[in-house]
Amino acid sequence: MNTNTNINSSSVILVSGGGRGVTAQCTIKLAEQYQCKFILLGRSELTESEPTWAKGCFDEAELKKRIIQDFITQGDKPTPVKVQKVFNSLLAQREIAITISEIQQAGGQVKYLSADIINQSTLQAKLASVVQSTGQITGIIHGAGVLADKLIENKTERDFDTVYAAKIDGLENLLSCVEPNQLDFIVLFSSFVAFYGNAGQSDYALANEILNKTAYLLQRKYPSCHVVSVGWGPWDGGMVTPELKKVFSQLNMELIPLEVGAQMLVDELKPSYHGTAQTLVMSSAIAASPKPLYSKSRTFRFRRKLTLEANPFVCDHAFGGKAVLPAMCSIAWIANTCEQIYPGYKFFSCNNYKVLKGIIFDQSLSTEYVLDVKEINRADSGEIDFEVLVWSESAKGIPYYHYSTQVKLLQEVPQERYFKSLNLTQDPALLSLFPYQNGTLFHKRNFQGIKQILHMTSDRLIAQCQLDKIDIRTQGQFPIQTFNPYTSDLLFQCLLVWVRHFSNLGSLPLQVKKLEQFKEIPFEQEFYVSLEILSNQQTNFFASGTVYDSQGEIYMQISDMQVTASERLNPLFLNNSLVG
Repeated sequence: MNTNTNINSSSVILVSGGGRGVTAQCTIKLAEQYQCKFILLGRSELTESEPTWAKGCFDEAELKKRIIQDFITQGDKPTPVKVQKVFNSLLAQREIAITISEIQQAGGQVKYLSADIINQSTLQAKLASVVQSTGQITGIIHGAGVLADKLIENKTERDFDTVYAAKIDGLENLLSCVEPNQLDFIVLFSSFVAFYGNAGQSDYALANEILNKTAYLLQRKYPSCHVVSVGWGPWDGGMVTPELKKVFSQLNMELIPLEVGAQMLVDELKPSYHGTAQTLVMSSAIAASPKPLYSKSRTFRFRRKLTLEANPFVCDHAFGGKAVLPAMCSIAWIANTCEQIYPGYKFFSCNNYKVLKGIIFDQSLSTEYVLDVKEINRADSGEIDFEVLVWSESAKGIPYYHYSTQVKLLQEVPQERYFKSLNLTQDPALLSLFPYQNGTLFHKRNFQGIKQILHMTSDRLIAQCQLDKIDIRTQGQFPIQTFNPYTSDLLFQCLLVWVRHFSNLGSLPLQVKKLEQFKEIPFEQEFYVSLEILSNQQTNFFASGTVYDSQGEIYMQISDMQVTASERLNPLFLNNSLVG
């Protein structure tokens, strides 16, 4: 989405949590860039001067001695809690004063308001008086946040409410104080915890993920406003204590230097920058630590209800007027489930995959589908094998078996394999072949990734492919983890094209002897499918295939995939819209 973030010296930026921490550093950097106006919001009261006994003292131990002496002088008992509270307040005062001074030195104008952003009426009243002198607000940076770290079993409702309110209620209240259509930008300070999670921060992760999703809604509602939720990794400052620094060091996570992070925000708001509504800023991704193997091989049972409404993508995979679950989506379902049993292990292959009874999204759809997983082999070298069966039960108690396979997970998937028979030249005779017309394939927009058939003979097919990104909502209950079923579906599509071309029959996937994935086949990138036709048995066709990029690096290899063909499928392929 193109937006024109126009910041200049007349801009008025409202910043929650802007008096201190990393938000303050970003504010100072914006002042250096644009010499604009700022309204900083914070909970701390800003006094005109420090107590006489505190002036010129910056040593923590000495300051606390003076605080204790002040309590005694006033005839009050100096408890540790009271002393720490005064000490924290003093540090906050000093940090806010430094922020204001540095903004002014950079050429910016600044007003500081002591206001609780979760109190809407008070916030509106205080802002109204300030806006009269600064002018209307043109941008919002919502950096306020509160932590209440505890393991979830120790969390209280008050902990949750405190953390949630600062992020979500705070944002709603900020937006209630302005006319959003007048805003050039809205920046939300989220956290990498929303994506990866973190022990003791379930409420913080939830609140930040809601911020992320809110950014998309705001961007859609106000298309001329640049909206972004920044999932910051750990900064070298702010809420990151020395203890946390040690933890991040053990995870090999580099902290974001204050200067670097602040400049990233400035770059995000430059007029020429066309960002998305959500971005993650980290030195590196966090890899899940492999979960220890269970002491004994185990079996697992998972249940799932499927609906057409929850899975919009299947509307583009319909024939005979009915939506059908793609075979590759059933493999993704199985692979995703196995990965959840052992986090840190990745899907590598499935063997002896069979479509026993496909799932159709019509009146035959079961109220519940069962996925049974059984460990059949484990190795300390980082390899686990599962046997999987997907089934359901009719209203009369009759079991229906839908898919079966064996799945292999690895800690480290082998990579950098290259396809030796690289030939990407175009056969001119195939330029007029359009697979998604005249019933050759029934697939609609979200599955239409075959861009050109480059080569096709009685024993081989090569296709150039690229599939547009399918948004997460459309993926529904079949999201991409390490296996992309939507791009992988093009393997079967290519075999269906070959069958139609040489036998004039519609065909459907039936089974796969072996599928190995070395890298996920990506959206929005060109790749190639090469098929070798192994056997033609009138109604059953077998092929092996390889998926690779323009340099020949292999994404996936598949052995003995079988489709079953029938003349009765031909008219069904033409009827590829849902009835009703």
